[in-house]
Amino acid sequence: MTCNAAYWLRVTPLLEGRRSIALDFGGHGLRDHRDSYRYADYERDLLWLMDQLGLQHVTVAGHSLGGYVALLASTRSDRISGVLAVDVKSDWTDADAELAERSRSAAQRLEPDRAALVERLQRSVRPAVLAAEELELVAARSIEQVGHEWRFRWDRRVLATEPVDPYAFLSDVRCDTRIMSGSESDVMPPDSATRFAAAIPGAVLEVVNGVGHHVELEAAERVARRIRELSEGS
Repeated sequence: MTCNAAYWLRVTPLLEGRRSIALDFGGHGLRDHRDSYRYADYERDLLWLMDQLGLQHVTVAGHSLGGYVALLASTRSDRISGVLAVDVKSDWTDADAELAERSRSAAQRLEPDRAALVERLQRSVRPAVLAAEELELVAARSIEQVGHEWRFRWDRRVLATEPVDPYAFLSDVRCDTRIMSGSESDVMPPDSATRFAAAIPGAVLEVVNGVGHHVELEAAERVARRIRELSEGS
């Protein structure tokens, strides 16, 4: 949520020999804003892309919101043969509900200095550290100019999310599934990861030591290896 395809910049080069496609959900990255940001809308984004490209059997890797959507879509489409779900949120707190309510009519604030937004991007992925050229690739997909000012591209209304309730569908996931989480993540700490994986028939859990929420940035080789394993088995 709020991220985009550029956050996979360390993983995709490691998938040489495979066709890899990175998706921006509606309201994220370079995609247009819209009026509805339900999980079913994101699921349609994924299935629409598969239809447009004529994809019949795919392995889907998703981080956070993307992992949630990949698992949900796999319960409705037998074209998804494997899912790698990375550091997925599995609870819904009062603070989450308050943020969702505040975000229903929110808009991005304009800033006079692009560098300030770039610095916020760098802070948002900590403890991962992006090199200057990596940070600029993420910024190019995350920040836009409006007149003489700048703002984040993502629609602030994406934060007005539905309650998180993966346990309503995890038992219906039947494809080959891997769950990865960071041991230092505040989104999917180890106890939550264990319970989450146990709810999916046959799922394999991997907790990456010393890594925070952005596993795809901090442990790109591990993530790419799991994607390759899943795609080889499909």
